[in-house]
Amino acid sequence: MTKEKSNITPIPHSEIWLKPPAYPKTANEVIRRVKLVMDEADRPPGHALTQKEFGRLIGAPRSTIHDWYHGKLAAPIEHFLCAMERLSEIQRTELLRKLCRDCPRLQHPRLAHDPQAVNSLRGLITEANGMVHLVGSDDPLRTFLLTAIGNSLPQLLPTKSVCGLDVHKPDSFVPVVGVRYFSDPTDLVRVKQIVRERWKEIAGSPGDCVLLNRVWSILPELRDSIMLLAKDRTVIVADDFDDHLSTPKESQDFTVSIVRTTSTGPRGPIRIRVEAGGSGR
Repeated sequence: MTKEKSNITPIPHSEIWLKPPAYPKTANEVIRRVKLVMDEADRPPGHALTQKEFGRLIGAPRSTIHDWYHGKLAAPIEHFLCAMERLSEIQRTELLRKLCRDCPRLQHPRLAHDPQAVNSLRGLITEANGMVHLVGSDDPLRTFLLTAIGNSLPQLLPTKSVCGLDVHKPDSFVPVVGVRYFSDPTDLVRVKQIVRERWKEIAGSPGDCVLLNRVWSILPELRDSIMLLAKDRTVIVADDFDDHLSTPKESQDFTVSIVRTTSTGPRGPIRIRVEAGGSGR
């Protein structure tokens, strides 16, 4: 009796068995979920980030974002997610809190406790032009509020671009995209040199909103130039405006408003008092 030949092709074991951790989600699934959440954080309701905008916010080139959408999940990301899965909810939250910097926004709990003050501040920063001075004796406090304004602008006005200079190293907070920071802000000689070299670039940039932190006090010779910017854009200056600092000159071309800040502690609620100005101060 002749045996019939089998038409079944043996399947390699590698296509049958799944080797742990066997992460099931594709790159497309992961990136779309991340982007959906970031759309909510960085855009008004009904608006979405483009792939280019998404990449700019996280510091990734457009080609990388494209690969994530259409290719395989990068191994380091997959390994990180598999490690996170093995943690309890509490452990995972605690780890992310330690790994991630704080992202100041106007809806941050330190500011959101006073919606009336925040609404007044929103009204100031969405003006077409003018100067806003963030006043307060505490540098971290001023920096938090300035950064919160910058990180909130894409959600308030998606078409409004931001530029500026901040004499800090953003180790503890998420920086504002479009603002330049310093690797060593304590080296004031080098900082002044770089600011002088880059000032024409900042002044000539198309940014609708200019954020400046500690520039007013460090380089007094730029004050007139800073004020000129306020004629056709919003300029927000954070600094320690002590008595020895000269106040802005009066101008009929734009308004100068003051935002005073106080807090009960390093992570406590921030109190804001908005003094909307007329021409000059």
